[in-house]
Amino acid sequence: MDKAGNFIGWLHIEGLNLSVALVEHALSKVHFTAERSPYYKALLAAEEAAKQKKEKVWSHYEETPVEEVVQVLEEKERTANYKPVFVTEITDDLHFYVQDVETGAQLEKLMENMRTEVGNHPPVEGSYAPRRGDFCIAKFVDGEWYRARVEKVESPAKVHIFYIDYGNKETLPATRLAALPPAFSTRVLPAQATEYKFAFIQEEARADAVDSVVRDIQNTQCLLNVEHLGPGCPHVTLQFADSKSDVGLGLVKEGLVMVEVRKEKQFQKVITEYLNAQETAKSARVSGGGRPCHPPLSWA
Repeated sequence: MDKAGNFIGWLHIEGLNLSVALVEHALSKVHFTAERSPYYKALLAAEEAAKQKKEKVWSHYEETPVEEVVQVLEEKERTANYKPVFVTEITDDLHFYVQDVETGAQLEKLMENMRTEVGNHPPVEGSYAPRRGDFCIAKFVDGEWYRARVEKVESPAKVHIFYIDYGNKETLPATRLAALPPAFSTRVLPAQATEYKFAFIQEEARADAVDSVVRDIQNTQCLLNVEHLGPGCPHVTLQFADSKSDVGLGLVKEGLVMVEVRKEKQFQKVITEYLNAQETAKSARVSGGGRPCHPPLSWA
């Protein structure tokens, strides 16, 4: 029943749906309200057939040309958005920790206030019982207190800790640890050391490669760009702050590391540069012009 009180329904004559028949013979068109009916597909098929005959209600029907839609896949471009960082620690597997330069002043202020607080209220030696996962403060070899996290407790004499603002690790007796005052917790200022890995370089790292990186960039300011995410930590390229030269590419040129080939189109330009540097380093070794003090890498 419609708003005017008219009956709306389906009329069948000897099994023939009269609505479908009217549409099929170009005497009627399909109304959008038929979408919810069980005969909608039959009505559409009948209407399409009637259109092709161009008779009666479809006598002036002109088929709208279908424009070919060409799907354009927008290729992702490599993003180069380098930010200043301070490199604080290099690990044996060639990962490294950095602090953001923009939050450096906040960390310095927090450390200054924390040391003043600890100096005014020195912790009672032996009063702190470390537990794995605890945030605490630890007295470093320089005699200063730093924020840390307990990673493992072997015994009161051997507590493994991680300095959350610098990335280095140490094993200390519990007597050199104390509770972290709430005013200086990670809620006030998050841990400032962030772990990264060199992008486009294979995981295997030789000791001389690590030594080279430690010598060149530890405790210095660099420029960092996140290239892609990886298991454990983001993979990045690192530039020297003054020359803007690529630290990782320099390691490849020295023959200290191998290139990690990636298939993403946005990385092909930089990957090609890395591979060319690798071939140059390989040729230099073969010709005797390389650095003979280093055992050769596997140039498979």
